[in-house]
Amino acid sequence: MNPQRILQLSAALIFSVATFPTPTNADEPISLFNGTNLDGWKGLSPFWSVSDGVIVGETTAENPTKGNTFLVWQGGEVADFEITCQVRFKGNNSGLQYRSSVVDADNFVLAGYQADLHPKPEYFGMLYGEKLGKRGIIAQRGQKVEIGADGEAKAVGAVGDGAKLTDWEWNTLRVIAVGNRLLHQVNGVTTVDVTDDHPEALAKGVVGLQLHAGPPMRVEFKNIQ
Repeated sequence: MNPQRILQLSAALIFSVATFPTPTNADEPISLFNGTNLDGWKGLSPFWSVSDGVIVGETTAENPTKGNTFLVWQGGEVADFEITCQVRFKGNNSGLQYRSSVVDADNFVLAGYQADLHPKPEYFGMLYGEKLGKRGIIAQRGQKVEIGADGEAKAVGAVGDGAKLTDWEWNTLRVIAVGNRLLHQVNGVTTVDVTDDHPEALAKGVVGLQLHAGPPMRVEFKNIQ
């Protein structure tokens, strides 16, 4: 069965209501992680493992990464989809990468959209353009943003509730991408809502989990569907 077809969701169903519920007649979600090992994923082995049913990414002072590196799902590229997972992190920021391309296969480096997981409240759940040149922060937490065909970004509204989010607690991350519309939620609350008509907007790509360069850090993911 084609993983991309399984992940494909209907734009009309998803965006017909403001709360973006999971469509009842969509294909049943599939698990991207078996809870036992890293079958179906690839990354640099010194940094990624499975422990107690969760994917663990970790760097230490003795075992740092020279640059951001990713654990990449091997199910192929996805275009329109919904993905959810539970995640917690400490020491540095992490993220769920999507609609991305592999720019350094040896070091598992990705470029693309990222649902950023950051200890700073204004960045937790934001949309970041990883290695997308000047795009950088596309939308901070709490922003509804429209990017025109000229590449100009405009904040057109506010989303979310400003609730305190704690990095080293289990948070549920949800990403919905349909066409040019990108939505991030943390614990059921929207953190960004972006319409991206930028000339370099991304239509499809791979999914990955980020381990950030810099201070020692740990990130854990589970229940990835």
